[in-house]
Amino acid sequence: MQNDPLDVRCSECGKAAQFFEPFRFTCVVRLPEVPENSHVWGRVVVEELFPEQFSWEQPDCDKPKFLQPGETGVGYRLNERGMVWCKACKTFEASTISWPEDAFWKLNVKGHELVARNREHAEQILGFLQETQRAPNRKPALRGIPTALLTRRLQQEVSNKLERALATA
Repeated sequence: MQNDPLDVRCSECGKAAQFFEPFRFTCVVRLPEVPENSHVWGRVVVEELFPEQFSWEQPDCDKPKFLQPGETGVGYRLNERGMVWCKACKTFEASTISWPEDAFWKLNVKGHELVARNREHAEQILGFLQETQRAPNRKPALRGIPTALLTRRLQQEVSNKLERALATA
């Protein structure tokens, strides 16, 4: 899921656009040789996916460390700089985003925010909400759903909003 694109709102047309990280991170053990446009960072191979727009600058830390949005410290900050591609208006540009603020699939239900990484994630959340017997050990992609939105009281409202968003996007 790390290398899956995020869906953000296109700055040109407002429709769903895909945000791609500029680098692919792979454990060095999984690769027989280091690909072109790649660097070794500890036990991680960093492949430059868009070398003309983004060149790798190794963070000043001994071991690879990935920082999530809002996390401070030294390391590589995920979901911040990358390329945005909009199928609707054909925009393809280098961009800086603020995740999850710029998420396309973001709903607010009774003060609780639900964010999906992309359309597939939104569909996965909807399927989970509509299950009558939910597995107690959810997949990692479903663990970020606010507990209040999982209650029977709000389930229908959340499902309806998510279905509407999926139908109109």
